[in-house]
Parts: sequence; structure tokens; C-alpha cells
Amino acid sequence: MVMSEPFVPPMTLKRRLRRLHRAIRGSLAVLRAGGNSVNDTLAANPLMFAENTYNTAHPDYEPELARCYSGRMYNLDCANDNPLLLEINKRARRGKVPNRAWQPVLDEVMAEVRSVPGFDQVMERKAFIETYLADLERRYQSHFVAGWVNLVDAQFLYWIVRQVKPKTVVQTGVSNGLSSAFIMLALAKNGPNGRLHVVDLPYIFDPADPHWTQRGYLHGVVIPQGKSSGWMVPDIYRDRFEVGVGDAKALLPPLIDRLDAVDMFFHDSDHTYNHMMFEFDQAMRKLKAHGVIVADDISWNTSLWDFADKHHLPGYNYRATLGVAFLPGTN
Repeated sequence: MVMSEPFVPPMTLKRRLRRLHRAIRGSLAVLRAGGNSVNDTLAANPLMFAENTYNTAHPDYEPELARCYSGRMYNLDCANDNPLLLEINKRARRGKVPNRAWQPVLDEVMAEVRSVPGFDQVMERKAFIETYLADLERRYQSHFVAGWVNLVDAQFLYWIVRQVKPKTVVQTGVSNGLSSAFIMLALAKNGPNGRLHVVDLPYIFDPADPHWTQRGYLHGVVIPQGKSSGWMVPDIYRDRFEVGVGDAKALLPPLIDRLDAVDMFFHDSDHTYNHMMFEFDQAMRKLKAHGVIVADDISWNTSLWDFADKHHLPGYNYRATLGVAFLPGTN
């Protein structure tokens, strides 16, 4: 497989691959003939690949299409006493929180999380995946991504859990589980009671499957052979980490049904507009007062902000990657 110059820097490439393929988990896109780069191939796809859902690598994509403005606070005119909202709003100036305002917070997060039992195991597993996928890329001349959030996003998730002190967290979309691991580390730091319930449709590398080993393919999220959804979560917390394997459309409603209440919901599965709205509606059925809805890859569509408008909820856009909607004290 021949790549054209200039090639996309590795971190930019991984970020764009993650954004495009997380919504179509496990799908494959063949590199176009003529030596085009991965970025060229992604950009050549249509601007919209599902209803109200955008290809962020397309040259005509603009953040306005997804109402995705980094740092923006939404619906601040809605009366809301959510403690997390109040804490974030302290950092806002004229309705926006600059990225630099988070650096001291993230530094404190990393200083704290390093002391939580299990952190070293998470980092060892992260390094293993990076080496594993790099080996696959060399061997098959294709591109593989781990399907995890950026580290600064994982740190923000940790901070949210430390602020909210949730007893019950529900997450859809896990893959290898860096985000789940940081959520679980925060729950452990909070105390012995918090639990994380996740739903995931895993895509595990299988060398016997020719789809995984053909040259010149862009692969969606990949879990190493022999591993399972959320395997990055430290072993010592497995009794507080419940994994449901399957499609969120089928598994999320009964999960929400059997839980008494949900304090925090985190979406990171199918990033199409209609599916995200479906998940938010499901979570809303059991979200407690002062609960929060968090969504990854919010640059794809307007679902979180439309949902917040519908329910008169304030929202916050963190670095154009994660979004948060805040429930008031009564709902």
C-alpha cells in the first residue's frame, strides 16, 4: 500500500480515524487506488454518512454543522443547581471555558490517579495495545485503531466522577476500555460502593478472518486477540464492573429497566444522531436529580445539544470532544 505525501501526523490520524469509525464499529473502508493517504480516503467519503450525522474528515465539514463549539456553555438561562455545572461554570468567561483553564485540573487529576491502586496496570495495558496495533500495521500494511478516548478526555471523565460521586454509572461503547478504566479508578477513589455497568459490541482481532488480514484497509476499533470488552479495567475492580456484550439497541433498555437509578450516563457507542438520541432518552428514564449525561465524539452531530434543548438542560462542550448535559435537583 503506497501512501502519498504529505502524510498525516500520527496523532491527527488516530483522532480522525477514531471519529469516523467509532460510529460504524467493525466496518472496513478500503484505501482508494492511486496511493492516497488514510486522510485522503476518509475525506473522500460523503459529508453525511447517516441522517444528521457528519463525516468530520470531509473538507466541507464545519463545527457549526454539529453546533460543536469548543468550550461553549449552553442554555445557561435554564434554572439549574447541578453541582457539576456550578463547578464548571466557575471557569467560564462570557459563556465559554478556555482549554487552558483545565490544565491545573488535569495536572491534579494525574497526580491523584497515579496513586490509585490499579493505575499502573491500566498504563501497562495501554502500552501493550499500542505495541500490538503497531505490529499489526507493519504486518498487514493496514490501519488499526484502539477505539479509546484521548488521555485528556479520560482525565476529564475521572474528574467528573470525582465531582459527581455517582453510585451507578452506565456506559455504552467500551472497546478496550481506557475510558472505563479511568471511570473505575475514580469510583474506587470515591469509595467502595460505586459500580460501572457497560454495554459493548466488541470487535476482536482474528487472524483466521481474512477481513482482518487483507492489506490496505482502514479498520474500525480493534480489541487484541484473546481480550474482551473493557479488559483495561484493573482486575481488582472486576466485582464492580459489569459488562453486557451486544448491541446497545437491544441491551440498554433492559439494563435501564433493572437499575433503580442512574447517576451518570456516558455514551460512546454508535455516534449516529438517531442512535444517540435513543440512548439519551433511555438514560433519562432513570437519571437521578443532579445526574449527568456525557457523550463522546460530539463533533459528529447535534444530538446532545438538541436533547438538552428539549429538556431545558444546560450543557458544556469540552474541547470539542466530550459534551455534558446537567440535570437539576428535581426532574
